[in-house]
Amino acid sequence: MMSLLYGLLSAALLGLSLWLWQRRNTLHENARGAITASLLALLLPAASSLLLTLDSLALGETVTHIQRILGLAAQSISLPLLGLTAFYLAFGLRWQPANWGRILLGLMAAFELTRRMDMQHGYQWSISLIGLALLMLACILRRDLRPVLAGIIATIGILAPLFSPGAAALAGLLGSSALALWLFPALLGAGLTVGLLSEQAHNSANRSAKEPTAERI
Repeated sequence: MMSLLYGLLSAALLGLSLWLWQRRNTLHENARGAITASLLALLLPAASSLLLTLDSLALGETVTHIQRILGLAAQSISLPLLGLTAFYLAFGLRWQPANWGRILLGLMAAFELTRRMDMQHGYQWSISLIGLALLMLACILRRDLRPVLAGIIATIGILAPLFSPGAAALAGLLGSSALALWLFPALLGAGLTVGLLSEQAHNSANRSAKEPTAERI
């Protein structure tokens, strides 16, 4: 049963990634970097979930170790990247694509440092809640009901593990657990929010491009 649950999660995240990729091609170059970052944020838990799907096959310690690393990385990187991407799109920022690489390197360095210092639990919740705050701020700024609803769904899924004593952010990515049910609203809701905001950002860009032309006419 748990293998089926993780398989469905992996398939859903891959489908959402494909949906975002299609939207990426319609955006200007700087925004494409943001969508690429969000794709990484979704593909990490997708890969971790896929390996948990295969866990019942007992493929060995190497696969278990790879799954654990991917799960830890997703717990520390996915939500801050999705939140920052939503914030970027909502505010119409114009970062160079290379900045996303620097952000990713910074998150990876913090992940490794806190892992070595045995501070992962507190760090994961801190960085995840920051990502959630950025996500909801982006939704409120756009004043559109669709991303707001998606953001609320993500919020419920992200905060749900708090009611399970000792559970980490995005609990369920490190090993088979019933808490995996909350990964669906958390990750799919956050990814859907990013997709809706990217659509609005593209439409806004189109309008701003047309306005000077109209004035000249």
